[in-house]
Amino acid sequence: MGLRLKNDESVGERLRSLRKSMKRTLKEESEIFEVSLNSVYRWEHDMTLPKRSMMRKIAEFYDVSYEWLLYGGNSEKKPAQSQTACAESGIEQQLLRMFQNLSNDSKFKVLGYVERICIEDLGEKIGSNYTGNAYLNS
Repeated sequence: MGLRLKNDESVGERLRSLRKSMKRTLKEESEIFEVSLNSVYRWEHDMTLPKRSMMRKIAEFYDVSYEWLLYGGNSEKKPAQSQTACAESGIEQQLLRMFQNLSNDSKFKVLGYVERICIEDLGEKIGSNYTGNAYLNS
């Protein structure tokens, strides 16, 4: 079944697509990321998700955004390092203003909280009890 999101493409399909775009085998991929061949296979077949730290490592390696790797969307390339595009809704603008006034420590706490909510939302979208606990605790 898989973790299908936008454009009916799963996380595993995005991972497989990245690997195949570089014409690598599962074995080569497992060696690059220093994991078992079985781990890469399970990721690509949506049996498990890589841990958060590994997802970030994969995104960095392939020069794609972490968000695209996890959620899909229109653009896989990282946004420019400048400020993110301005928020369109009033709620997004309010959140952005509040976030900008936080200390760096608080910003990291907020990021962790939002990631947890996104993972829970992902579980609801795929219609499972998946909460990403193993993923979040990495």
